[in-house]
Amino acid sequence: TTLKEDLPGFLFESNRGTKHSFTAETSLGPEFSAGWSGKKTKRLVSKADQTKQKIRKMARDIYEHYFEVAQATPRGIVADLANIVIKVDTAIKKQAKSNSSSEWKEVLRSALTDLSELLHEESNVSAYELNSSGLIQCFLKLFGSATSQDKTMKVQKKAAKLHAARLAIIKEALPTATTIALVKKLLSVLETIEKLPVYLYDSSNGGYGLQILTKRLRFRLERGPGETGLIDRTGRALKMEPLATVRQLERYLLKMVAKQWYDFERSSFNFIKKLEETPVSFNYQSDFDSEGLIYWIGTNGRTVPDWVNPAQYGLVVVTSSEGRNLPYGKLEDILSRDSNALNCHTNDDRRAWFAIDLGVWIHPKAYTMRHARGYGRSAVRSWQLQGSKDGVNWVILSEHSNDERLGEPGSTATWTIDGETSGQGFRHVRIQQMGKNASAQTHYL
Repeated sequence: TTLKEDLPGFLFESNRGTKHSFTAETSLGPEFSAGWSGKKTKRLVSKADQTKQKIRKMARDIYEHYFEVAQATPRGIVADLANIVIKVDTAIKKQAKSNSSSEWKEVLRSALTDLSELLHEESNVSAYELNSSGLIQCFLKLFGSATSQDKTMKVQKKAAKLHAARLAIIKEALPTATTIALVKKLLSVLETIEKLPVYLYDSSNGGYGLQILTKRLRFRLERGPGETGLIDRTGRALKMEPLATVRQLERYLLKMVAKQWYDFERSSFNFIKKLEETPVSFNYQSDFDSEGLIYWIGTNGRTVPDWVNPAQYGLVVVTSSEGRNLPYGKLEDILSRDSNALNCHTNDDRRAWFAIDLGVWIHPKAYTMRHARGYGRSAVRSWQLQGSKDGVNWVILSEHSNDERLGEPGSTATWTIDGETSGQGFRHVRIQQMGKNASAQTHYL
């Protein structure tokens, strides 16, 4: 009997020299389905086991050559956070020895000043870096008061006194802006570590596979107080990332069982009420900033934290030369703020256009466009930005000929508009194509 590499079974050679090959008609496990390999000095192992050993060795090599080195030399922000942790620990220890000494106060002030500088820019420190630096555990000791019930009254009074002294320095040295930024970061850390449980269980072939990421979770949707409708999701599958947080799922499911702000009458919207009270001005800062009209409408006048696409919920109305359906994408995609540009465009029409009924009156000062993902050489080159009071009669607000500021898919550009700022303004705006796109052959918009 002969066992060979990559042979799903075995060879049998009779006394007459005749060879016969035998394979299993049904699966008998990885040993018979993946072949055999082995050496004289070692026991025979299956190819599946060999693959596991090879992957394990590769993982170890990658860790030793790359990740271990990265851990030994953390990036500057992580090192700065570690230094802050050391300073705070040092201050706490020095205070325990002599509360009246000014040395621990100076060390603590220095640590809080360093922290303020790091948190000055929101993007400097990530939630992962804050969590892995040990700063949270350190701050628990700093802000906390270790006064357990089993301590004597004298010890409890001393701990409370030390705690009050630390809080006084914190209030003095920690600016309000830094405190707010720190709380936001701590919340983001909590959202990151508050994961749904991912259960490990034995697979049918005796190992652990990626099916651990597809475990089913049971949810119960209940109608909110005062709600009369409930979307029936019986039998529907909820797709989610394996590392989705509880808060993300809660927000997603909440939209199914309770009305959101955009589900009520338009007259109840905060951005409508603000416009009725006084005119609102918008000042351009950067492409896709949070200072524009579309962002303002999608956040209900900046009163809710999460932006929604206004066209998706009927807050504004998008129309095009293609009618209600585009060849690629949806009409609301032209207002998308996704980090990756979506693929949406018209047919090859020399008079292609997109129009938006804003539902409010504006005096436009600037506008930003982004080239859609898809054809790289289809960026618009010649067009007009038009405004209208009734959606029928249009006037030119800005005109462009062979403008090459948009290039690769996802590229953005902003243009200023010189126009009158008196009168009623415009309710409708339209991008009207006036020539071939970057390909110099087609008119896809």
